[in-house]
Amino acid sequence: MKRILKFISLIFIYTHLIAPTQATSQEDFMDLLLLYVDEKYDVCFHKAIKYTEKDKTKKHPLPYLYCSMASFEMSQDHKYTNMYPKAFKSSLSYLSKYRKKDKGFEYKDDSEDFIEKIKMIIAEEIENYMTEGTESTYGKAAGITKKICSIDPNDYGSKLLYGHLCNLTKNRATAKEYIKPSLIFIDSIPDKKFTFKTMTFSQQHYLKFALIEMAKYQKNKNLISAQTTLNLGKELFYIKRDDCKLEDNGDFITLYDEVFK
Repeated sequence: MKRILKFISLIFIYTHLIAPTQATSQEDFMDLLLLYVDEKYDVCFHKAIKYTEKDKTKKHPLPYLYCSMASFEMSQDHKYTNMYPKAFKSSLSYLSKYRKKDKGFEYKDDSEDFIEKIKMIIAEEIENYMTEGTESTYGKAAGITKKICSIDPNDYGSKLLYGHLCNLTKNRATAKEYIKPSLIFIDSIPDKKFTFKTMTFSQQHYLKFALIEMAKYQKNKNLISAQTTLNLGKELFYIKRDDCKLEDNGDFITLYDEVFK
């Protein structure tokens, strides 16, 4: 059964990673594909690193993606813990590098599911840090939220959240740099017919979470500011709509009703 599943995985990844026509032949990375499918993650990781160091392939996005995917898998397996204690951190680092190399997001079909998975894992970590509510944990939350901004440059919810966390850690200049353009973009979403629909699950999640966290902080300091923040999400998360990918917006609705009571 396991061999059958591996074969199916191989066919799936081949059709997604090899089939698309790109400027650089992806056949050069067949060895990485086979190693990854065969669950030889450490070997795959080191081979991928070599590709990132060679002049002919160091600008190609895929080796960085393989580095990230292999690192992530090692972070999930205890047998790699001693040799690769920072595998998850390494995975985030290489995923950021991948996204910088893939400026036009040409390999979106190959990487988006993995990016979504990583982003939602980090989302839980961010929420845990923010629940503790200390300057130290806010700083940790800011650090990993910043990585989201580089992993997914089109996620304005994570940019808004990062700006908010910068405010909480007294990094005012950076907060202003991230918050202002994020609010402008978010404010424009209802006027752009397909913008919200094309947002991924994680992008919608981070957007709602950022608006909630900002409003919760603001309501004890300036109720008008909290109302303004929540109104940005009213058409997106308060009113039921078919293009919202989130199953439950009760947290947003409850806070909205509380702030506008």
